[in-house]
Amino acid sequence: MPVGDELYRRHERREIYFTGSCMGGPEPWWCWSCERFADPEPRPPRTLTREGYQLSLLDDMRDMAPGAVLEPPAPYDDPPAGLVEEAGRWRVLRDQKIADLAAILGEPVSGGPSLHRFAFPLWPDFWLEHTTLDTEIGGYVIGRKFVRRSGTPMRSVDEMRPWSVLLSEARDFFGLGENRMPNAIWQVVPFEAGGRRMEAVFVFDLLQHVSEV
Repeated sequence: MPVGDELYRRHERREIYFTGSCMGGPEPWWCWSCERFADPEPRPPRTLTREGYQLSLLDDMRDMAPGAVLEPPAPYDDPPAGLVEEAGRWRVLRDQKIADLAAILGEPVSGGPSLHRFAFPLWPDFWLEHTTLDTEIGGYVIGRKFVRRSGTPMRSVDEMRPWSVLLSEARDFFGLGENRMPNAIWQVVPFEAGGRRMEAVFVFDLLQHVSEV
């Protein structure tokens, strides 16, 4: 330990990590000093709600596909200030343990090893599937995407409607081109329908918008 313990105390408060003389920004779930996984900070307070989480998802969709997201029902079309503030708190939380999310969102349904599915009223035909990195002290969320919960995959081009089709389903139906955006969450892919060149925007693998190019 260096002379004086201020660096060590800052490490304990998760302000920095340090290994001897090496320092850097805070790590939410890996302690470079202890060289082991640790509980993330800050953890989501139990005052957060499913409604706030839904609004945070909508905000993510709007940021990645501005002007393309469907108008949601009340109260998400004109959310009260408290819900807007809560959605912002959800969005700054990252690398959370799945157990902490389950304490607020309810127990998830298993989609297989390291896959945890939550249902949300805004998307009744889909699960939001969380992929976790499983460690000795629990699973940390490292990815999210929608997967089908009910209904049938698209069978005609007329069914290519926002919030109705998954990326994998559209790819199977059209043979979609490659994503032109280097982003695993936001996918912009070309396809053809009736001889017209089209483009589809997906966020979390759920269709948000279709346009002619």
